[in-house]
Amino acid sequence: MSGSKQVPENWPPIGVTVQADVPCPVCEEVLGQVIAHHDRNGEPLKTVGCTRCGLMRTDPLPSGEDLRHFYESEYRRSYKGSHRPKAKHICRAALLAAERLRRLSSQMADAARVLDIGCASGEWLYLLKERGHTVTGVELDPAFGEFGRLEYGVDIRTEPVESLQLPVHGFDRITMFHVLEHIPDPVETLKSIQRWLSTDGLFIVEVPNVNSPHQNPAKRFHYAHVVGFTEESLATAFERSGWECLELSLDRYERNILAIVRRRRATETPDPGLGRRPDAPPAPLVTSQAALARYYLRPTTYLRWLERMGQFLAEFRLVSKGKTPREVLQAVASRS
Repeated sequence: MSGSKQVPENWPPIGVTVQADVPCPVCEEVLGQVIAHHDRNGEPLKTVGCTRCGLMRTDPLPSGEDLRHFYESEYRRSYKGSHRPKAKHICRAALLAAERLRRLSSQMADAARVLDIGCASGEWLYLLKERGHTVTGVELDPAFGEFGRLEYGVDIRTEPVESLQLPVHGFDRITMFHVLEHIPDPVETLKSIQRWLSTDGLFIVEVPNVNSPHQNPAKRFHYAHVVGFTEESLATAFERSGWECLELSLDRYERNILAIVRRRRATETPDPGLGRRPDAPPAPLVTSQAALARYYLRPTTYLRWLERMGQFLAEFRLVSKGKTPREVLQAVASRS
């Protein structure tokens, strides 16, 4: 891409299949196709795509300790430009939470005990609480967690998932929206979450679809997203961590993957072919000038732009009214 910074000379060319520095954290395949040399800001970042399950990942993967420090103190500032949510962030999160509530209405119809992992400032939790659910959130960023506790009166724990002390089988629903792509060991994390879900409970996960043709190929990768899921790699991660997948679907522009899963019963066995498709392996979109040209030639690229402008206008109208965060959420809730 033009304007990109120089990458190390020893990095393999894009499109070449190599032995990655570490095996795929989902299927343990050692071979990977080099997908990109830069992140969305033009900084050097090597990304490889697993030749077996299609998972894309930073190579080498950063350590869990480095990531924890990043999310606790730097992530919000680098991603949103602020240590605390701004009015526009609250509006955007409120509108998104209301849309998720509409999409998941059948799964969230009855009052339930809900755990949301990666809850940010708690807008989703507040809307659920207003509808009679008992809610608990987990958020690494202490400033965002404190904001949600004070502004919305919701229970948010600011500590890593691995150190959480929560009741075993204590939740009917666990939600995790755009969190799993930040975790370098997704299979182990998915295994650990099972202990908190009730026998008949549902686990609802959404991740970006890194193989979407409607995503700018030069803007797909950044340091915070250490792994990138395709439908195949996400299904494989659930299979290998003991979950049964009930639904795996894409949104309108194929930009996000929504999964609804449950704990696999003792009498059930995983699909032996899941994650092993040598006859039709997933084909990651290599970051190239040709891929970039195809993206800009698609009419949907410009349709999405117009829809985003409409979204920004809706957010501006909410912000300009000078409402408090709770008033913004109540206004959104009354329309959902």
